[in-house]
Amino acid sequence: MTLAMTPQQRRAFDEDGFIILENLLTAAESNRLAAAADEVVARIQKEKSLPRETHFQVRNALAQHDAFLDLIDHPRILPLVIDAIGWNIQIRTTHLDYRPPYPDDLEAGAVGSGKGADSEAGYRNTAWHPDLASPEIFQAPSLDGRLPFMEIKVFYPLFDMTESGCGNLWLSPGSHLRTPAELRDMDREVPPDQALELKLPAGSAVVWRTAVWHCVGPNQSPKTRKIMHVGYHYRWLRPGDYIQQDPDLLARCSPIRQQLLGALPGSDDPLGADSDIAPASQYWQTRRTDVPLRAWAESQVEAAGKEHTPPSATTTHLANATTAPKPT
Repeated sequence: MTLAMTPQQRRAFDEDGFIILENLLTAAESNRLAAAADEVVARIQKEKSLPRETHFQVRNALAQHDAFLDLIDHPRILPLVIDAIGWNIQIRTTHLDYRPPYPDDLEAGAVGSGKGADSEAGYRNTAWHPDLASPEIFQAPSLDGRLPFMEIKVFYPLFDMTESGCGNLWLSPGSHLRTPAELRDMDREVPPDQALELKLPAGSAVVWRTAVWHCVGPNQSPKTRKIMHVGYHYRWLRPGDYIQQDPDLLARCSPIRQQLLGALPGSDDPLGADSDIAPASQYWQTRRTDVPLRAWAESQVEAAGKEHTPPSATTTHLANATTAPKPT
C-alpha cells in the first residue's frame, strides 16, 4: 500500500536514509509556524526570566501552540509518514529548537565535534550521533550491531537556511546501515565526503530515519535558528516527551490525532474482552477500529482505486504532489 512516496523517494529513503522536500509548506503556513516559535519562546523566557539570547529546546512543543499541533497530521506529510513507517504509530517527540546567533566574539568549534568555545559556552555544537543509541536504549548487538528501525522524524526549517553556517542540520547519507560502534571507533569524526550540509528554504521538510548519523553546525549567521522536529515511532514503544497528554488537549483532537498523541480508543477494557485470562494490549494487537489512522490510510487507497499510482515528483520537490484530504 503506497499513498504518496514515489519509487525514487523510496530508494532514497532506504539507501540514503532520508528524502528532502523543498517548499512543502505554503508561505502562510511557514510564517504561522515561525511566529508561533517566537511567541512560545518569548513566553518561556518571560516565565523563567531568561535573557533574549538564551538558546534552548522546547520539548512536547505540540502542547505549546496549535500551529505545532497541526504539523503532526499535515495532509501533505502524513501520507509520506505512513509510507515510511506504517499506520500503527504515535508521536514520540515534538521539539522546537531555537538558537539565536552566536555572539560576534564566540569562536565556533569544528562541525560535528561537540567541542570548542561554543560548546563550552553551552551552545551545544552537537557531535555526530544517531538517535536512540544511548547505552540504556539500543546500544546492543541487535541487527549485527546496527540500530533497528524504530523511528522517523520530519525536520522543518522555519527560517531561511539556504546558506552555510546558520545552524544547519548535517547528515551522513547511508549511515543508518552502519553501526554506532563504527562511529565511536571513528572518534565521531565523519569525513567530508561522507557528510551533507542541508541548505534549505523555510517551509521545506526532511523525512529521515533517526538512525542516520547527524549533527547540528554552529549558527554564525545573523539569523535565529528556528527548527521544528516531529518524531513518529511505533505505538508499542513509549514516547519520549510525555507519559500522557493533557486530557483537555485530547478531547479537542480528532481520532487520528488522539492516536498520534498516544491515546487508545474508548473501550470497556483496553486489554480486550478476555483480559482476565488472555490480555492483549491494543498497542500491539490492533483491529481496524482500534487504529483510526489505519482506516484512513486504507480508505485513501480504496478511493484511488486499483489504478492508483503515486504522484510524479522529484525527491526534492513534493510541495504539490500529495493531495490527500485533511485527516479527521
